[in-house]
Amino acid sequence: MTAVMAMESVPVDTWHERVHQVKQRGFGFFDFLTAVDRNSFVEVVVHLVREDLSDSYLISTMLSNENLHIDSIETLFPGAGWHEREVGEMFGVKFEGNDMQKLLRHETLGLPPLRKNIVLSARVVTEWPGAAEPEIKQDGRKVGNPSRRRQRPPGAPESWLQQ
Repeated sequence: MTAVMAMESVPVDTWHERVHQVKQRGFGFFDFLTAVDRNSFVEVVVHLVREDLSDSYLISTMLSNENLHIDSIETLFPGAGWHEREVGEMFGVKFEGNDMQKLLRHETLGLPPLRKNIVLSARVVTEWPGAAEPEIKQDGRKVGNPSRRRQRPPGAPESWLQQ
């Protein structure tokens, strides 16, 4: 017997209703929920599986960058709550009906780090691993390649490197 994976993209306003319908059709096992930054929008994807693992169903929806709000499916699948909180922290999506407590990041940290338009300050502040380490002589002097110029990390504006 061959497993079948069905895929469907739905409008954001029918997201909760469609996930409920698919659950009623026998896809009662919640596998995962995630998001993908597609530059001009964020795609939210849920993967549901039949309890005998014979078939699976992917449902996705697109959220515009101006309105990153979507109904929570935590009432349908309690395990989805954790996934929604993670997507909220990492992509800035607000799941209506989920308490959205922080999981991984401090409340005071800035913008969602997995969005493509966010510059990560750690890319500039932290030295890149494997950078050329200077040799230290016995008298404490560092000897290395002084002409090595600092390269700009991907996504970091040139103005951040001005000192």
